[in-house]
Amino acid sequence: SARCRRQERGAEDPAIGRSRGGLSTKIHLAVRGLGCPVRFTLPAGQKGDAPQAAALIEGLSAEVVMADAAYDADHLRQA
Repeated sequence: SARCRRQERGAEDPAIGRSRGGLSTKIHLAVRGLGCPVRFTLPAGQKGDAPQAAALIEGLSAEVVMADAAYDADHLRQA
């Protein structure tokens, strides 16, 4: 498989991370009011959620931002 070939060559995929549960990836989306995606990131599964949010909302205009509690950070509320 492609995953096995990457491992044989020693290449690392930055969007795949190792945790106690195995290899994982997270999907972070910024969407418009009706749920249409406008931007996304694919970090490794062990990466924190709040650090991903700044890149997702940078340069986007919005009156309201709704997010999961995992994105709760003072710098994001101020932005």
